[in-house]
Amino acid sequence: MKKNLHTLFQKVMLLLNSFFDKYIFTGTLKYTHSNFFLVDVPFVIAPTNILIGLSSDDNSEFQKKIYSEVKKGTADYFLQKIVELGIDNQRQLKFVQDFFIGSGWGNIQVIDLNYDSKRAIVVVENSPFSFSLKGKTKVECDVFIRGVFAGLFSKIFNTDIDCVEVECFVLNAERCKFIVKPKSEFDFSNEIVQRQLPLED
Repeated sequence: MKKNLHTLFQKVMLLLNSFFDKYIFTGTLKYTHSNFFLVDVPFVIAPTNILIGLSSDDNSEFQKKIYSEVKKGTADYFLQKIVELGIDNQRQLKFVQDFFIGSGWGNIQVIDLNYDSKRAIVVVENSPFSFSLKGKTKVECDVFIRGVFAGLFSKIFNTDIDCVEVECFVLNAERCKFIVKPKSEFDFSNEIVQRQLPLED
């Protein structure tokens, strides 16, 4: 029975995409005790609509709490596990990018990256959140993705980094666009920044 489940798991992952394929054969992607693990990090496959309700809530204070928790979890746990593997900054970025693309979070591209100034611009095409919420909300909706980017780049740049979604597919942009940089460099007189970032973590 266990062997049959493992074989079924492999077939499902192979059907999804090639990202998970290599981890199956290196033994770092496992299905144990009814849970998925990738390099010892637990993860789930879940319908997008489970998270859509949280993403569409227009209470900015609630959104800021989600953002802060996702940022903290990404930097303190997820990225820490990757760092323990001895992966350098460039490979950490590539791993996280490929992991989230492979997990159905859209096509993520870092289009500008400056280690010296600790800044990045990231775009996401086909975000499952903005795609599902098109026409249903009037504010940027990719709070989970923002939190992941903030946590990721905080670890990579070794300083506290924040992320603001400046363009969103739900607001008729062609794709979602994110600015990543230290909080002190954001203009808090800007309505988008006020809505998305907590003044203090």
